[in-house]
Amino acid sequence: MEMTVAILAPFEEPTKKVSSYDALASDVIPAAPVLVRLLNRETDEDHGVKTMKATLLAAIKKRFSDVETNPLYFISTILDPRYKDRFFSNNTAPEAKLHLKQELQMMSRAEAEGSRAEAAEPPAKLFIKAQASTSSSLDTVFDKIAKEQPQAAQSLAAGAAIELDTYLGEAPSPREDSPLKYWGVNKIRFPTLAKIAHKYLSAPCSSVESERLFSLVSHIIDENRNSLTADNAEKLLFFKKNPATHFFSPLSESS
Repeated sequence: MEMTVAILAPFEEPTKKVSSYDALASDVIPAAPVLVRLLNRETDEDHGVKTMKATLLAAIKKRFSDVETNPLYFISTILDPRYKDRFFSNNTAPEAKLHLKQELQMMSRAEAEGSRAEAAEPPAKLFIKAQASTSSSLDTVFDKIAKEQPQAAQSLAAGAAIELDTYLGEAPSPREDSPLKYWGVNKIRFPTLAKIAHKYLSAPCSSVESERLFSLVSHIIDENRNSLTADNAEKLLFFKKNPATHFFSPLSESS
């Protein structure tokens, strides 16, 4: 039993981590290689539990086999400054980075098109100018714009790729640091990456915290307190889960 406890002990920390209120989707992929490496270690105390270790190792590989091909997980992992591309298997890290670069390019093109649309003149003014221009000058302007647009998009896409290479070239942050605070500080250095990080790092990696909220409601609404309105119950639940938020919000008399 002592050897069993020793083998299962490393599973406790990642389980608590992915079940915490501030867990992110990026916490999933790094857990697998860490547990695999621990289970692959051979010690003198493995006698009698080798079958158990082999079964756990096979279960981890089976359950985590698809996470490295899921964009939600691999993009959030790369954009987590604590992990970056260090925890991927050799055959998936290049593909994950390529997919992220493609998304960066699409975002850069979308931003370029939005900027051009904002800078464009109203259609009425363009129509008046077009009537006063010759057909040859109109064709020249069209040709010029057609050549400028892809160049601008390529320039922005190249800048986004440089952002990614620079970001990945830096050492990972300490494990106890907050990735959200990191992007709050570095959004000026990596503006395009920060926007994608805002999108992917907002996803929780499990439904544990939402299930805790449902359980907590049963402590707020019970047989002795069943006249609460839905609005007041929501406020009490918010205060319970956010104890640092102590601002006055008067409840109705029905509470």
